[in-house]
Amino acid sequence: MSLNQPDIRELKSLVDWAHTTTDVRELSIKYGDVELFVSRNERTAAAPSPAAPAAVPAPAPVAAPAPVSAPAATATAVAPAPAAAPPSAPAAAAEDEVVITAPMVGTFYASPKPGAPEFVKVGDRVTADSVLCILEVMKLMNNIEAKVDGVVTQILAENEHAVEYGQPLMVIKRDA
Repeated sequence: MSLNQPDIRELKSLVDWAHTTTDVRELSIKYGDVELFVSRNERTAAAPSPAAPAAVPAPAPVAAPAPVSAPAATATAVAPAPAAAPPSAPAAAAEDEVVITAPMVGTFYASPKPGAPEFVKVGDRVTADSVLCILEVMKLMNNIEAKVDGVVTQILAENEHAVEYGQPLMVIKRDA
């Protein structure tokens, strides 16, 4: 089984998430014949380490042709970037507002299942442990919690659409 570009992106997002969260000390992933082991511990077993480089060379050949075949696309890719910047604008929100961002690459779900009511709507009061949405990553459903008490003022992500790591999902006005 070989990895394709979306598989590599999902694996990278999991590793990035494990790197940014404080809850994970070690992450071991087996995907087909590729094994990946990441640890924050000082000493790790030597056997899992060679498996990680096996996954690294795969993206290089896939990623290299895209920039070479489309140097002009790089110039046009710069133009859409400002269009993507406005969703990040809430990051500069008022001091009493908290921007909830995607902790990983995945698919945003506003409700627990299709046809069910959304977890939250604009104007809803939430507590720190309120579930705001679900991010699906490789068929794993991850609840995203508010982490603050307040009122939802904006929902920036679209239901059932892909979101990137760090992308703003919602804005919550913190209780005074």
